[in-house]
Amino acid sequence: MKHRTIEISELQDLLTRLGAKLSASEVHALYLGALTSTCLGLGPQKLLGAILGKEPMLGESIEDANAAVGILFGYWNTLVSQREAGRIRFTPIDVPESASKDELRAFVERRRGELLWYVRGIDAGGDDPIEFGDEGREILEKLAQARGFFELYSKTLAKHEPADDATLRQTRDLLMQTSTACEQLIADLMEVNDRVRREAISTSVAMQGSRTDDGVLIARAARVGRNENCPCGSGKKWKRCCGSAARAH
Repeated sequence: MKHRTIEISELQDLLTRLGAKLSASEVHALYLGALTSTCLGLGPQKLLGAILGKEPMLGESIEDANAAVGILFGYWNTLVSQREAGRIRFTPIDVPESASKDELRAFVERRRGELLWYVRGIDAGGDDPIEFGDEGREILEKLAQARGFFELYSKTLAKHEPADDATLRQTRDLLMQTSTACEQLIADLMEVNDRVRREAISTSVAMQGSRTDDGVLIARAARVGRNENCPCGSGKKWKRCCGSAARAH
């Protein structure tokens, strides 16, 4: 079944109507972080509190609530499809080559906030950095450094010292390069995540029916159909994702 693509503007309109805590760009980043988590059961339903507050309201009627959930869950599915296609991006923001200090600072603040909510999305899955291995921890450290870089530039741009056009263009290029590098780091961390989850599922499949050291029988997992979505959350069918790893094992 093909899901309807939800545009970022549609998501923002909904969040504004609901008085949400987060902007659409922050929800986008939160979802990307959750998609990076190694937690198999993490999805948009578990992120509603972070988006809408402790007592979320989805509208004044069942119809309103259904429409709201359709957009919130639909945007998750949109990002899953983009991830599967290898299109890992932050939300777009227009930064002209002749950008002013205020425009550059707005860009920096957007990216800094997105990195914050990206990490919070990972944290929502309860991940320990050790689960990502040495490669994953190194990527997480680089993302933390990038966030610190954006924070530093935000403070620098807030100062009222004059800057000529050439300096602003150089700053813009540097910030855009850093943003692109962060997107690649996120894509790389998602690949690490995929390996971790596949290895966990493969190990679980291999141990089904055996006993632990204390004699407890490991139950067999519920059967997943070849054409059903993989429970790892990748958005791919079981036969093309963890199912292939299990068969190889």
